Amino acid sequence: MQRDERAYDGQILAAALRLESRGGRPGKLPRARAARSISTSYYALFHFLTEEAGKLVFGSGGASLRRRRIFARAFGHKGIRLAFIKIEGKAIDKSIVDFLRGDAVGVDDQAPHFAREMARTFLLAQAKREAADYDLNMPLGRDDARTLRRRVSQAIAEWRMATGQADRDFKRAICMLMLLNGQLRKGD
Repeated sequence: MQRDERAYDGQILAAALRLESRGGRPGKLPRARAARSISTSYYALFHFLTEEAGKLVFGSGGASLRRRRIFARAFGHKGIRLAFIKIEGKAIDKSIVDFLRGDAVGVDDQAPHFAREMARTFLLAQAKREAADYDLNMPLGRDDARTLRRRVSQAIAEWRMATGQADRDFKRAICMLMLLNGQLRKGD
């Protein structure tokens, strides 16, 4: 999938790709390089999502870059995970379905494909990063790093290609839910 190398997530994914390389030397990729590539791919996705949220709130122009970067600091890894757990399955968690559906009529209780794939990819990437960083007994190699990097790249590309009005509305709602740590207050 083509990615924008100028975007920060593209720069981070390019770094993950470089970590997969042994500079043309033959042999097995050292575990440490595979682990760093996995972690780097996860952070590309994390930063992509926080940047997307900033663009949805402040716009994508250069004048809002500083605000977007400050806003990105409000997001936590756990909050994004909790939001995505609620949309990854066949049905959106009942506690948030009305919020995500909004005013749309006739919409089923399933998140759009691009959002479910993003949720599944984020949850997988976060688990892989934690294992790569903290479970030194877990064997890792080039294939592990490459597979995750490609999946992250694909999820980002699918998110970017979802440009319809309903897709943009869903993105806005899920980004707000990420900021709210996946929790909404119950109405009276």
